[in-house]
Amino acid sequence: MTPILTISQASCDEDVVAAADLIDSRDDNHHPLDRAALAKARLLLLARLDGRLVGCGAIKAGDGEVAELGYLVVASQYRRLGIGARLTQARIDWARAQGIKLLWATVRAENQASRENLLKAGWQFYGDYLSIRGTGNTIGWYVLPLQQGLDIQALMAGPIGSRTPVSQGRGAHG
Repeated sequence: MTPILTISQASCDEDVVAAADLIDSRDDNHHPLDRAALAKARLLLLARLDGRLVGCGAIKAGDGEVAELGYLVVASQYRRLGIGARLTQARIDWARAQGIKLLWATVRAENQASRENLLKAGWQFYGDYLSIRGTGNTIGWYVLPLQQGLDIQALMAGPIGSRTPVSQGRGAHG
């Protein structure tokens, strides 16, 4: 029997805790999860395979017409099955339905799978910036306009702030 993948919105505190535990189980060298920030996310989606939590993704806290995608994690034994792509598309669809104009996301330089996931979903590389954590790491910034004719540079001025650019993307600044 083929396993059934379901994606649903977190609906209780236990869902948020389960997602936080999954995020904390990542096998990369990530910074510690701010569980309070996760609990305040605009949207937290859970991916379950035959009822077992195998992935999650969020649109981070905030309001307004610009929103940040984050917290995309798929359990290591379930990667490369399209679960991350499904979580990404579900978050895009939700954002569009909410009237959000622009989504942005950050991805560490070594996280090639996440970079490819965004590009396959139609995102544009915006630029590389040094981490504000003082680690010297390069962080890739990506944008996805959900409406035509946006001034992406103006909309990204707030999130980018005074970060130091390493390289700029092509075509995303218009």
